Amino acid sequence: MPNKKRQPFYFFMLEVQKKHQNRGKNYSLRQMPEIASPLWATMTPEEKKPYELQAKNYNGSATGGGNIKTCHGIDYSVVEREQRTAQTQEKRMKEDVLQIIKQAILTQNLPHMTFFIMHINYFCESRGKDGNAIFDAAELAILDFSLQDGIKRGMHTFINLEALPYGYTYEAMRHSDETHQLPLPPDTIGHTKIRDALVEVLRFTEDNDENVCAPIFTFDNHVPVIRSIFNEVFALAHTGPIKPDQVRIYPLSHLLFHLKNATTDHAGPAAAQQPFASVFLAEGYLERGTFEYSEGVACEHHQENDRVPFCSQTKIKGWAFAIIHSCAPDLGIEFIEGKHEPINTLRAPQVKVPDDVSVYTATDIASDTNPWNSGSNIFSNTASTQNFHNTSTSSISRNPHNLTSSTVSHASHNTSWRPSTAASIKNESIGSADDFPALPLLRDYKRGKGRGNLL
Repeated sequence: MPNKKRQPFYFFMLEVQKKHQNRGKNYSLRQMPEIASPLWATMTPEEKKPYELQAKNYNGSATGGGNIKTCHGIDYSVVEREQRTAQTQEKRMKEDVLQIIKQAILTQNLPHMTFFIMHINYFCESRGKDGNAIFDAAELAILDFSLQDGIKRGMHTFINLEALPYGYTYEAMRHSDETHQLPLPPDTIGHTKIRDALVEVLRFTEDNDENVCAPIFTFDNHVPVIRSIFNEVFALAHTGPIKPDQVRIYPLSHLLFHLKNATTDHAGPAAAQQPFASVFLAEGYLERGTFEYSEGVACEHHQENDRVPFCSQTKIKGWAFAIIHSCAPDLGIEFIEGKHEPINTLRAPQVKVPDDVSVYTATDIASDTNPWNSGSNIFSNTASTQNFHNTSTSSISRNPHNLTSSTVSHASHNTSWRPSTAASIKNESIGSADDFPALPLLRDYKRGKGRGNLL
């Protein structure tokens, strides 16, 4: 239930009551109106202003209303204002990213457009007095790339933190063991202060305009981490002419979504892949971590300690390679190892596969149209049957999901076999069903049978 509204005279009565108590005279609150009223009547408007301000703050606003607070003691009006600010920032971010891509298309500079990707590992997440999250940085990495030139420049450093926040040692140990496994303070391996590192980041991303910082992209759930670190450093010291609200930290999925739409429109029907249907699908594509274990993406420390996927340098290079791999082929850009893709990468041609092309569907695996279930033989001679029985039984039982690829591989010895002739194969009888290994049915897949490590 909200507190009762108070008038300025109420706070004046409390002050008069306290003065009388200091003099040794104790009056109850019921007696105070009679004592304070004559004094209040002789006061000027200027003298009454302090009490009016107290009443305004107590009531929450000039028009009244209860001052309901959160569990952290923060007024709900402040929380609502922050939520409106966050919504405004998100809307501006979406418009800004779209405008960047449109401007690059209009100037025909899309292949050469430079983008910045950043990631920061942290020791622990703590809470400030206002309840906001605070992250103590441990490792920082940033690079710039374009579709035409690939990865161009990069910066990587470990952060020197003197001490952890009080009471967060266990949380820091747990987070470090599960992720980057960097030594905790005071035994950190870094020599760079976070303030100096962010100053170098601003220099790294500076544009033609000295007061404008280019947008910095990172993975969607990592945006609050980088924003918090920037805000914390800016609050403690002035790092230059750029203000905190001028540092734009944007989610990477929005960049990939709009960039892929632009390159697909440029390629037309020749596009190797279709654009993402939503930003969430673009985020899922980046989350795959396709290039996490590629050669030369991690720093030396994480390479030696076998924590390659959690290295900040691995993160930014993997995201850059993923975006280039998705968008650059639409523009006819040739890949260069170390620039557009990791070194020693085995290239595979991108083949467009229609949705309706497959050997068997999930339903066909357990149906009568599948020759494996009907007891038919798809091979043309006994030697092929015996060879398949000797060499492929263990592989199929270990990995039933390779049914289609194994079938196609061995069936290539028979030039008359085609996926579309599966029904006619039932009439051919060269061997019995006992000559072939029993494959798990579709209902067994759900229970884990046939995988080799269950049941």
